[in-house]
Amino acid sequence: MVRSTCQWRRFWLGATTAAIVVAAYGRAAGQELRVASAAVDGITDNTADLLAAPAGPAATAQAGQAVITPSSRRTMPAPPLARWFDVQSGILSTRFRFTETTSGLVTQEQLQHREEIKARVKFDASGAYSVNFGLGTGDQFVRGWNNTAYGTPNGYASNLFVKQLFASAAPVKGLEIQTGGLFIAKGESTEITSYDNDGYIVGERVSIKRPRTLHVDELSVTLAYLGDSTTSSLWPRLPRLGETNYYQVLATKRFSNRLSASADVTTVAGATSLRNGIKLDTPRLLVPTSIRFEHYARFNSPAYGFSISGERAVAKWLTLSAGWVDIDQHYGALNSDRFGSGRRWFTVDNITLVGGLSAQIFYQHGVANSYTLQNHQSLQLLLTYNVLKGLQRTGVL
Repeated sequence: MVRSTCQWRRFWLGATTAAIVVAAYGRAAGQELRVASAAVDGITDNTADLLAAPAGPAATAQAGQAVITPSSRRTMPAPPLARWFDVQSGILSTRFRFTETTSGLVTQEQLQHREEIKARVKFDASGAYSVNFGLGTGDQFVRGWNNTAYGTPNGYASNLFVKQLFASAAPVKGLEIQTGGLFIAKGESTEITSYDNDGYIVGERVSIKRPRTLHVDELSVTLAYLGDSTTSSLWPRLPRLGETNYYQVLATKRFSNRLSASADVTTVAGATSLRNGIKLDTPRLLVPTSIRFEHYARFNSPAYGFSISGERAVAKWLTLSAGWVDIDQHYGALNSDRFGSGRRWFTVDNITLVGGLSAQIFYQHGVANSYTLQNHQSLQLLLTYNVLKGLQRTGVL
């Protein structure tokens, strides 16, 4: 049974990838033909206009009648790479972090660096058919940072891994098919109650965005393999394409400009969890201006956890956040490494600087936990440069 399932998964993956490539090639060729035809038609139309134009304003102007001379419109050239290459995000970051256990032992006092880029190669101008990839630092499922020589016995690390690589096809409006090394869909939940933002799966996902038909903004179904938590690079995990231990059905709904929510049922290695996330914008309240509540319930080994936080935009350059988190002890250590398990409060201060630079101050502290926490309290100071905005300013992208 397992062997037949693996063979079916490999056949599905190969057929889907081949279909995406063939369809993308046909769509791209059709678009190029339409563009060429439109260009020829444009030349013909312009020529006809020129032939029909009078010899000069004096030849047709009547007494007391104004003469309007058509102006030539200039089309701004598109960025050189935008036709084929679409960058979704690109960052360079450094952070100092301090971590202390429940017993008061300092386990981390170090400086780290992070590089990340997410982009896609488009087969057609609209990007309906593409190959998406994500490169990043960090050598494990919950790690997106490399160490520097400061505070780390093993010294500087410069690892950069391909963590995501998947083909995407949107053959009709409202339908998208993805296959390969994927990100984890979370909806309105965050990495606190779901999986770390640096996490990954290998498999397939189908997303439907037809709110009038389904009464939700998006419905997605994912079949994949989640594991190899100490293997960051995609290449050693590719053989997992023939295995399945991760099943997810996720629905998201935007009720208004201020209220959005999501719900998902996820089964991993036989353990089933229900997650919900709600975000409410409250601009009329003095504190806060937005509230997020998210929770999960695990059924096989019954457990419950949640996070509630509020955010306040104090100024255009300063946003303050604070919240309370309670994650059960046996969650599995695959959620955000900032939090892990346990009860704790936290604060996040985001500061916008100049030229694509931003800073962040994060602090969390454990409260009333009956077991030892490896990160009872921690402080992180981050400095981030948005490479994507810099490239957009130069006109490259």
